Amino acid sequence: MPLKLLAVRTVTTENKGKRTAGVDRVKVNKPRQKMALVKDVLDTIQRGWDKYRPMPAKRIYIPKANGKLRPLGIPTIKDRAMQAVTKIALEPYYEAKFESCSYGFRPAMGCHDAIEKIAAVLLKKQKWVLDADIKGCFDNIDHKFLASQIDAEAKVFARENFCLCNIGDQ
Repeated sequence: MPLKLLAVRTVTTENKGKRTAGVDRVKVNKPRQKMALVKDVLDTIQRGWDKYRPMPAKRIYIPKANGKLRPLGIPTIKDRAMQAVTKIALEPYYEAKFESCSYGFRPAMGCHDAIEKIAAVLLKKQKWVLDADIKGCFDNIDHKFLASQIDAEAKVFARENFCLCNIGDQ
C-alpha cells in the first residue's frame, strides 16, 4: 500500500500539473478524493494490469520559443497515478542497470552533471562530442517493440514489488 499512497501523493500534491484535469475533467484536490483515488488504484491493480486500459490523453498545444506550437498530452489523474506506481516499481531495477555516464531523465542527475563529465573527459584526452536531438522521437518510436524489449527480469522484479506492496491490502 505505501507504493500506491506515494504514487497518489506525487500526482495530486507534488506534481506541477496536479490541478490539471484530463479528458474525464476529474481533479483530485481534497483528502477524501485522494483516498478514493488510492482505492481506485488498488482495485485496478488487484483486478490485474492486463485489464487496465488508460483513457485517451487530453491534447493541448503550448507555444515554443520559435513561435510554433508543441502538442502536450494530459492523462487523467488516475492514469498519472498508475504511471507513478509503475515508475516507482521499475525505476530501482533500471537505475541499477544504467551506465554511470547516462544522464538523461534520471533521478538526481541533470544537464550540469553531464557537462561536468564531458569537461573532465575532454581534459584527459581529446574526444568527439555528439549532441543530437531526434525530431519527434517519442511520437515515431515503435512502442510495441519498445515494450517487448523490457526483459523478463524486470517483469519479475515489478511483479514481486507489486505483490510485496499488496500483502497488507487484502
